[in-house]
Amino acid sequence: MRLLGALIFMLALFAPAAMGEDTAASFPPDREWTLDSNNWQLAKDLLPEVVLNRVKNGDYYFKVVPIDPDKFKQNYSKAFWEASEANQGKYDLDPETCGLRDPQSGKMPDFFFGYPFPKIDPADPQAGCKIAWNFSAATFQSNGGGATFTLNGISTNGEFKRIKLWLKAQAYIGRHFGPIDNPKNLRGSQMVNVLEPNDIDGVGGFGERINDWTSQDRAWFYIPATRRVRRINAATRSDPIAGLDLFADDGNCYAGKVEYYKWKLIGEGKILAPVIGPYSLPQKKISDTRWEIEIPYLKAAYETPGAKGVPWLIVENLKYIVRPVWIVEGRSEDPYYNFGKVIMYFDKDMYRIYWKLVHNRSGEYFYNAQCSYHWSKTDDGSFSSVTQNGVIGVNDKTNRAAIGGRYDTQFIEHQFEEGFFQLATLNRLSD
Repeated sequence: MRLLGALIFMLALFAPAAMGEDTAASFPPDREWTLDSNNWQLAKDLLPEVVLNRVKNGDYYFKVVPIDPDKFKQNYSKAFWEASEANQGKYDLDPETCGLRDPQSGKMPDFFFGYPFPKIDPADPQAGCKIAWNFSAATFQSNGGGATFTLNGISTNGEFKRIKLWLKAQAYIGRHFGPIDNPKNLRGSQMVNVLEPNDIDGVGGFGERINDWTSQDRAWFYIPATRRVRRINAATRSDPIAGLDLFADDGNCYAGKVEYYKWKLIGEGKILAPVIGPYSLPQKKISDTRWEIEIPYLKAAYETPGAKGVPWLIVENLKYIVRPVWIVEGRSEDPYYNFGKVIMYFDKDMYRIYWKLVHNRSGEYFYNAQCSYHWSKTDDGSFSSVTQNGVIGVNDKTNRAAIGGRYDTQFIEHQFEEGFFQLATLNRLSD
C-alpha cells in the first residue's frame, strides 16, 4: 500500500553556497572538462558540500560542458517567454497559504500560462513562494505526456531491486495553447501502472491535484489480487518507494503543491546542473496530438564493467553545466510528513530544481537528490517542454542509493482520450 501511495506521485505534474569570483576564474569556461578527485577544488562553490565530498573522495566525477546562456533560455518557446513577461504585476499571493492569487477576484486563477512572477526581488519576503510558483509554471507548460521507466535500488555492491512502470500525466493549467475542459477544477491528473516484477505487476495508482489553496491531493491505488481501489493519504509523498532510497516527492525534485510548504529564499549562487543536451531535443510527430522524443539512456557505473566511481554514478550521456540558482528552503507543517527542512537549488531562468538536501524532522541531514532534465521543442518552436529524465537519491546515512527514470523515449500528449484519467481506468489496468 505504501508503494503506490508513493508511486502515484512519482514524476508529478539543496546546503546553501555562494559563487566566488576565484572559483569562477579557475575552470575553463569555453571547453569541456572533467571534475574529479584531482581537481575537486574547482567546484568548491558549485556543489553542495556533501556532493563535493564524494567528488573529493573519488566516488563521483562529472563531465562539465560550456553553454550559451541565451541559447539555453530558448529551450522554452517564444510564446512562453512572452506570456511570462506579460504576467508581470498580474498576480500576487495569498499570505496565509502561499497560493497564487488573482488580485481582481481574490481567488486562485482558473488558468495561467508562463511564469506568474517573471521578476524576483531577493529582498521580497515572499520571494521563496514566488520562485516555487515559477517552478510549477515551467512544469505545466508541457501539457501532458508519459513514459515507461525503471526504479533501481543500488548499494555499494550493485543493484538489489528493480521496478518497471509507466506513468501518464496531464496538466490543466499553465498549458501551451490555452485551457482545456476542466470540470473538476484540477491542476493535474496522473495514472501509473507497475509492469515488473511479476509479484506486483498490475498494481496501479491514480492521483488528482485540485486547483485551490487548501485541499490535499486525491489519490487512490489498485491491487490486482483483491481487485479493489483504495484511497490513500497524500502525505505518503515522504515515504520511501518500495523500500528504495527514493521518495515520491523526488518527482521533479519536488512533487507537492506549492501550498504544502513554507518557502524561504536563503541565498543565491551557482551550481553544476545535470542535463541531457543541454539544448532542446527534437519532437517527432506521431499523430495530431502526440509527439515522441528520443532520449539517450543514462547508463550507470553498475551497468558498465570497469567504470570508476560508486555504482549509482551516471557515466554516460549526462552532462553538467554551470547555472545561476536561487537557494530556497522548504518546510512542511503536516505532522504526517516525514521531512523537516529541505534545501533546493532552483535555476534562476529555467526554474528547475537540480539538487536538494533533505533533513529529518529533528533537523538532521540524511539524504540528497540529484535531478536531471531534458528540454524538447517542435520544429517550428511554437511548443516547448521540460521533463525530468532521472533522479538519483542518495542516503548518506546508509551509503545506499536509488535511480529513478532513465527512459529511452518519452511522449508528449496534448489531448488524452476522453475519460482516461478516472477511477474506472484504474480498475482496468490489470485486464
